[in-house]
Parts: sequence; C-alpha cells; structure tokens
Amino acid sequence: MKTAITFKKLIPWIVLVLVIGGLAAWYFITNRVTSAENASYDAKIQEAETMYYSREYSTAMTYYYEAADLIPSRVDAFNGILTILVEKGRNSDALSILEKSAQKIKNDDQAILYTLVGNAYYDDADYDKALETFKKGQGVGVNNQELELMIGRVYLKKGEIDNAAKQFEKDLYENDNLSESKLLLSYIQSSSDIETAKSTLGSVSPSEKWKAYYDEFASVLGSLNTDMKFNATKLSRVYINNGYPALAVAVLEPMESEIVEYIEGVYFLGRAYLEMGEYDKAVLELDKSVTLGGMEDDILWAKARAYMGKDELNNAISSYEKAVGYQGKALSYDLANEYFDVLLTNDLTLKADELLKTVVKNVKAPYIYIWGIKINYALNNVDKINYYIDLLGKTNPGDSDKLEYLYWKAKALLDQNGDITEITKVLDELLAMDRYNAKYYFLLGRLQFEQGQATDAADSFKKAIEYDLGNDITDDATRLLSSVE
Repeated sequence: MKTAITFKKLIPWIVLVLVIGGLAAWYFITNRVTSAENASYDAKIQEAETMYYSREYSTAMTYYYEAADLIPSRVDAFNGILTILVEKGRNSDALSILEKSAQKIKNDDQAILYTLVGNAYYDDADYDKALETFKKGQGVGVNNQELELMIGRVYLKKGEIDNAAKQFEKDLYENDNLSESKLLLSYIQSSSDIETAKSTLGSVSPSEKWKAYYDEFASVLGSLNTDMKFNATKLSRVYINNGYPALAVAVLEPMESEIVEYIEGVYFLGRAYLEMGEYDKAVLELDKSVTLGGMEDDILWAKARAYMGKDELNNAISSYEKAVGYQGKALSYDLANEYFDVLLTNDLTLKADELLKTVVKNVKAPYIYIWGIKINYALNNVDKINYYIDLLGKTNPGDSDKLEYLYWKAKALLDQNGDITEITKVLDELLAMDRYNAKYYFLLGRLQFEQGQATDAADSFKKAIEYDLGNDITDDATRLLSSVE
C-alpha cells in the first residue's frame, strides 16, 4: 500500500522528467545541423565571398542570406551581411539585422558583430550610437577586448574621461590592444599626474604598431618642466593631434586666463572646443589667439570651421578667404579642397570661380584643374571645361588623378555630343585602369541609352549603383535607371 502511494506521488515528477526530456530531444533534433547542411552553407559562403571581392554586392548578399537561413547559428553569413551594409553606409540596417536575426549565434560571435557595427558608427563620429551599440555587445556577457577598448575610446571622445580611464585600466588586454590601452591611460593620467603617466607608459613594451606613439609621448613627457602653462600647451598638441580634444580642454580650460601669452595654448583650446562641437567657445578662443600674431592661417581656418558649425556662412567665408590669403603661394591641398567644396555646396559658384582664378596663378596641380572643371560645369562654360580638362591631361597625373581625367573627358564628350569612337576609347581606358569604377558604368549606361540599348543601359546603371560606395553618382544613376525601366 505504501509503495502504491509513493508511486502516485512520483507520477507528477515522472511526467515532468518525460516532458523535459521530450523538449530536450525536440530541441536537439530541430537544431541539429547535418554534414550536408554544413557543406551547403560553406559553399554558399564561398560563392558570397567570391561575389563580394568582385564587388557584386547584391549577389553576395543573396548568398549570405541563403546561408544564414540555412544555419542561423553560424556567424560567417551575418558577418558578411553586416560588412556589406556598413560599407554601404547603412549602419542602422546592420544593427537592426544583428538585433533581430543574429540571436542564435554564440555570444562570442555576437560581441564581434556588435563591435563591427559599433566601429562603423565610431568612424562616422556618431559617438552616442557607437556607445549604445558597444554596450549592447557588452551585454551579451562575454569579454571582448576590442569591444571594451572601443568603449573606452568612445568615452574619451565624448569627454567622459573618468569612465574612459576605468575601461583602459581593465586587466584583459593583450598585444596591440594592451599597447593602445596603456598609451591612452597614460594620456589621461598626464593631464593631472605626470609621474604616474610616465610609469604607465613604461610598464609595457609597445607593439610595433604603437612604438612610434610611445616614443613620441615619452619624449613629450620627458620635456615637461615646472611651468604648468607650458606643460598644458605641449600636452594639448599631442591630445588634439591624436584625436582626443576633451583632454586638451581638461588641461587648458582651468588655466584659460593664465595662458593668454601662449598663442599655441589659446589656439589649441579653441581647436579643442571646435572638435568637441562647442563652436561659440571655439570662436571666442580663436579670436583671442589671432590677436597675438603668428599662426594666422591655422587660426583663421579653424575659425572658418567653427562658423560653419554655427551655420554662419558669411563669417565662415570671410575666415576662409583670410586663411587662403595668409597661405598665399603655399596654399595647402586640404584648405583649398575644403574651401572650394564649401563654396560649391552652398551654390557660391561665382565666388568659387574668383578663387580659382586667383589660385591657379600660383598652384599648377591636378586637383586645382579638377576644381576648374567642376566649377565651370556649374557655370555651364564649355570652353573652360575643355580648357581645364586639357590642362589636367598635360600634367602627367598619377593613377587617382588619371581616373578623374578620363571620367571628365568622357563625360564632356558625351555632354557635347562628341565622336562615339573617341568616347568609347576613353571609356575603355578608364575600364582598363579600374574595372570596378562606378563612374565608368554610369557613363557607359548613358552612352548605351543614347544609342537605344535600353536593356544594356539599365544593367550598366545597376552596376554603377552597386559599385558606388562613395555615393558619388548613385542619385544620378538611380534617376536614369528609373527613366530607362
């Protein structure tokens, strides 16, 4: 009798064990990956990678998606999908897919993918979204040293210096990551304690990648003295040049009223504010520094950028003009390109033409002639377009400028109803230099469309859009594609 009663008490437990066992068996059966499925997955990944390296991104994506559907627990397909999306500038789509579709892969692999997407946001200077993405990767519960290091870098970019220091102090970094974490921790410590910074910098032997940075900073630390204003100015140069303006603000702002005799100190504080997006403060400090004499072109260039940040175009133009004037015949490539771009982007074409006429007297360089072509396209001055194309061709340009020359020459011939044979010859030369050149396929599509080859033109426009990672001609190609189809 007691045995029967005992058995009845055990029945619920027996049922529970059977249910759990059944569920476990069902889970194992439904999630078991066969060798045939693995082989098929590997084949699809291989096809996808072949298409990826051929820049056939749409086809590559198709294979990656097929592989992901086949075995959603493997990381390779998702890595390929997210890589293509971030290369196309579609970070939000990449994050969405990671959050919604890639949850069956291992936690270690999820952390790697969150790092991939977070890095894309970081490279775009979207530090809030980068931190949010890295934190999600941190939340999967594994230690990924690259992800942890990037969280520290984001904190430092955002000016959260204490949080950054805590990240770099973690005892989990190795090799290059260890070298970088110690260097950045030393940067932070140097803003308040030079000896501690020296100790941290000397605590590891840097990897080859970071050796030059260690040597530079060790030299700077060794040159510091008892003059706190001098020290702050010298450290700020390192901080800003390496992309961490918040540290420059941290050391210079407390002694703002004391560094007035250090033109570099005032300038670096203005630069730091500029790069932190504090444009009003930047203009204020840069105005102070320009009155001290010296470094006028750098100061005015920084002021121009600050005014652009404040949406004060007229003040920005005035500062750009003065910066260009101070540089004179030694006009820098970066300043010229930036100023020309500002003028054309804001439809100040005549002012851009005035600048061009001044600059071209002193600067005989391919990039100036390319701007000459662009400006005169905006002015619809055919003679000047052809003039600058000829000048560009005579400079014996390097590969990058040669591609630009061939593109503009073919475009001008098309726009001016040039000889088909000559257009084809120029396009063939462009293709021979770069078989994945988006601009080539865009112009080829135009030529085919004008010759009545609508199907071929549509295919060319699609390739142009596919290969256009820089979004140079995508809008125009999309518009013409819709007309063809």
